Amino acid sequence: MTAPSRARRSAHRLLAAVAGLMTAFAIGAVGQPPGEEEDPKGGVKKKVVVEDDPTVKPKGNAGPGTAPNVRLDELVRGAEEATLPAVKQFYAKYAVPFDRLTAKGEVSRIKPIPVPRGERLPVQFGVQRLGDNGQIGDVQGVNASDVSKLEYYEELVLADAKAVLEQKPFGTKAGTQGWSAQDQLAAVERVTAAALRFHDYARENPRERPIRKGKGWEDFRKPLVETLREVRLAQLRSAVTASDWARVRETGSRLMLLYPKDNGVAEEVASARVLEAKRLLASEKHFDHVKARELLDEYEARYPGGGGEPVRALRAEITAQAQKAFTRAKDKKAVNDLSTARDALAQAAALDPTIPGLRDMQRDLKAGYQTLYVGVRDYPEKMSPITARLDSEKQVVELLFEGLLSEVPDDGGGARYRPGAALAMPTVVPNGREFVLRTQERNAASPFAFESHDVVSTLKFLQSRPDTWAAYPLAWLDDLPTPKDNTTVRITFKQGHPDPRALLTFKLLPAKWMTDNNKPVDDAGFAEKPFGTGPYKLHINPRADGSAAREMVFVDNPLYGRWRDRINQPNIKEIRLVEVSKLPSAVDSFRQGSLHILTDVPTAELDKFMSPEANLGNKVQAYTATNNRRVHLLAVNHRRPQMQSKALRQGLSLAIDRDAILNEVFRAGKGDLHKAMGGPFPPRSWASPKGAGGTPAPLVNRDLAITKLKAYLGDMGAKTDVTLSYPERDPLAALACNKIKAQVEGLFKDLPGRKLTILLEPLPVHDLLLRVEDEHRYDLAYVPFEYPDDWYPYALGAMLDPLAAERGGRNWMGFLQKGTGADDQDARLGQLLTELRAYRDFGQVATKSVEVHKLFNESVPFVPLWQLDRHILVHNSVKVFVDDSDTPVSPRALNPTTLFQGIARWRLEG
Repeated sequence: MTAPSRARRSAHRLLAAVAGLMTAFAIGAVGQPPGEEEDPKGGVKKKVVVEDDPTVKPKGNAGPGTAPNVRLDELVRGAEEATLPAVKQFYAKYAVPFDRLTAKGEVSRIKPIPVPRGERLPVQFGVQRLGDNGQIGDVQGVNASDVSKLEYYEELVLADAKAVLEQKPFGTKAGTQGWSAQDQLAAVERVTAAALRFHDYARENPRERPIRKGKGWEDFRKPLVETLREVRLAQLRSAVTASDWARVRETGSRLMLLYPKDNGVAEEVASARVLEAKRLLASEKHFDHVKARELLDEYEARYPGGGGEPVRALRAEITAQAQKAFTRAKDKKAVNDLSTARDALAQAAALDPTIPGLRDMQRDLKAGYQTLYVGVRDYPEKMSPITARLDSEKQVVELLFEGLLSEVPDDGGGARYRPGAALAMPTVVPNGREFVLRTQERNAASPFAFESHDVVSTLKFLQSRPDTWAAYPLAWLDDLPTPKDNTTVRITFKQGHPDPRALLTFKLLPAKWMTDNNKPVDDAGFAEKPFGTGPYKLHINPRADGSAAREMVFVDNPLYGRWRDRINQPNIKEIRLVEVSKLPSAVDSFRQGSLHILTDVPTAELDKFMSPEANLGNKVQAYTATNNRRVHLLAVNHRRPQMQSKALRQGLSLAIDRDAILNEVFRAGKGDLHKAMGGPFPPRSWASPKGAGGTPAPLVNRDLAITKLKAYLGDMGAKTDVTLSYPERDPLAALACNKIKAQVEGLFKDLPGRKLTILLEPLPVHDLLLRVEDEHRYDLAYVPFEYPDDWYPYALGAMLDPLAAERGGRNWMGFLQKGTGADDQDARLGQLLTELRAYRDFGQVATKSVEVHKLFNESVPFVPLWQLDRHILVHNSVKVFVDDSDTPVSPRALNPTTLFQGIARWRLEG
């Protein structure tokens, strides 16, 4: 081989080596496509990426939400907003992460590289230099032998932060003039926090982003964390020194949120709170005393038992003042000075609402003690999140229990989410969410504690009954959550969902207490006397007493309002669920103020309440709910041999003229109300394909129905009668089922041969649900079905899941259960519904839903009927607030099934 050839080959090898290093090192590729991870068994598998908002763009794009390894948006904004040149320059300098390379005497800002301090650099490696505006240059090869210094972004930030803090006025060294100590501390905090965010992002998934790879980086995080903590504490001390109490409160609250388990932070915040609370209590103003109580409430909620004797002494002083006010109220009541008594009572309640006897006096004096009366059609009996089936039972669950997140309705029929049992919206972590909880210590007010292990145990309970509707989110959740400590828990996902927040509203049980007391998840005793972390607790549950209407009484949970964002909530102190079927007159009850809300009022009965003869004036309004996920259907028991006939199921579905029945039974002359279903999904929902006029294509086809039913009856072994069960105390259900019977049997009126007969069976609603959901003793059943969220195809898949077909499971009908005669078409529907859970892109889900709709109407797992508009009567004194604004929302935004959405913020006015 000639020398030139050897030289060319050597150069080629060098370029290849540099190119390979540049690809794997400077650019960050790791040998598999982005968004996937290596499978230990070989090949690649899809990596789950879960976002809060289904419209969020992938990370790494320029613009809003830029990935922190590309640009730190908080520093870009800080530089734009800063008025001080020194602060502006500080933010701008570190807005684009960089390492600093010194090679051959030249100093360059380069895109961060993964080799940590102390490790040997590769012989050749690639770098990308950064321009003044953060633009990234082409990859260039560098020889390790030419490098004299490599400084990393994190240590550069720390060095600059130290230099800034050493300057006056915070430090002692001369420096840039014109800024305050507060400016210095705020600037250092923002830059250090941004550097920490970059560092954690760069390390959290090294196979996708090998920016900070290897164990050597572990020592870089600690000084960032420590510096950030000390700067934040310095901000608190600075505010105390300046007697800037507004800033003291704000900084202290932020420290408690950020460091919930840090004893050092707890002590510093306690000292600041004690100083301010003492100042407030020295005032003669009641308002200042209430502010002192709020300061201590927030602190003790974060650090139960913290603060030591100074905090306990202040709490005792506040309680003593409350007791004085309560004694004054009792004295004034005794001499019939009720106005002064109410004022004193309100002062006592604002300082300490747990004083014995205070609630009773509030009720007696009607002082700050509001009672809401709500009519229920069926008296609740089984009221735990697992056992609740009736609307009234689900409404009790909403009063007593919380999810990590709560669904917040809006007037447009949509939903958003806010913290429930969680203290704040969760932190996004790789493939999951991390929550800080509103923990509840065991004390005199409640012997039942609540902390992160209750979240774990709740999900463990749900795993014991994965076939129930309460366990519906488990299909997306990855095993059990991980508690970091008593107040913090991390939940991870095993597959993506278009909106993971919808999965995190499942109700939390006092699961550790239940476990300690050997209570199963569906314990009957707990279902009769349930308790949770919600805004109310069960107070009175009277037994049936002849024909008198019972009232189940709930009073406010005093522990609920101990959090700063819930001070004095719930506003309405008592709620009574009234057995409306036993009231002499619901109209009179509205008129007398002993009824405020009544749900599911039939269209034909609206005039009874709203007509001039009702004499309700403008006291009561009727609303049609915009948040309605309920449909009515004929449940089909596939375990019965005759119901396994697809010809029979198809024939029944095709025989029913839904619009005719809606006109004759439900619409009461209002043709724009109530919609016929054209498939399994609510007809107005995005999941239901629309035909002409924007409504689903009608299912009725009586000629084809005759063909299908005659094919079924052509088998001489086929039964000629089918029993249709329905709730006996629902006259409209009875009339609708009679119409269904007439329409089906009318097909055979003039036809020779065998005929199909529908046998009607009215049952008490509890018996009907028992037969359908538990015992599976029915042919057809007229029942409502409530979709749990707006992701309808997912819930349909859960409903028809063959693994959920046992007693009490979601699949009441036994569709696809072994031995129920399912054919290939049925299996394809089940397979498609299972596959849908793997999709998190809305466009893909919507496309697949069209196919689901078509396959469903061919298989007919159940007979879809209609979606009835749901009317709610609400007294004008009821003001529905779903957030902390001063503007109530219309009651039409509420879901009539659970009803009490945001109930802690509701008010009675006027």
